[in-house]
Amino acid sequence: MCDFEEDIFHTISDEWQVKPVTYMTQSVSFFSSPAFTAVPPVAFYLRKKKDVAQHGALGFIGDCATVLPLKLLINRERPDGESSRWNSSFPSGHTTFSFTQAVIYSHHYPKMKIPLFVYATLVGFSRIYLGEHYPTDVLGGALLGISVGVLTIELFKNS
Repeated sequence: MCDFEEDIFHTISDEWQVKPVTYMTQSVSFFSSPAFTAVPPVAFYLRKKKDVAQHGALGFIGDCATVLPLKLLINRERPDGESSRWNSSFPSGHTTFSFTQAVIYSHHYPKMKIPLFVYATLVGFSRIYLGEHYPTDVLGGALLGISVGVLTIELFKNS
């Protein structure tokens, strides 16, 4: 890790700590857990929005198929120094899943684009703020999530 990244990480995770932001980022981090991202496709399916549900489900599967292999392959130690290989730092899974959802659901609901991407960005920020990931983990997760989301939308355009 370069000094610049380490400086950004410590500024956000150490120097910016205030209780209201900590509570907010803890909540965001909890509800952006990859397991929770399986809920919207089910909800859309139950509401008879099958195309949205299919996109959401495929995006979820795409994230699962890319995040875990990358974590295993890259095996970057988390900032706290404690992590198993399958839970290593790069890429940020929370961020990946959030950006994939932002791309997919903003495709179907364009008026929600700004709130969805603000939320996804907040998820990434929360991962640094809480000391769980380095900035490049979050950036990598955002880029991966956007890629999976765009690929998901493109795959369904041709069918």
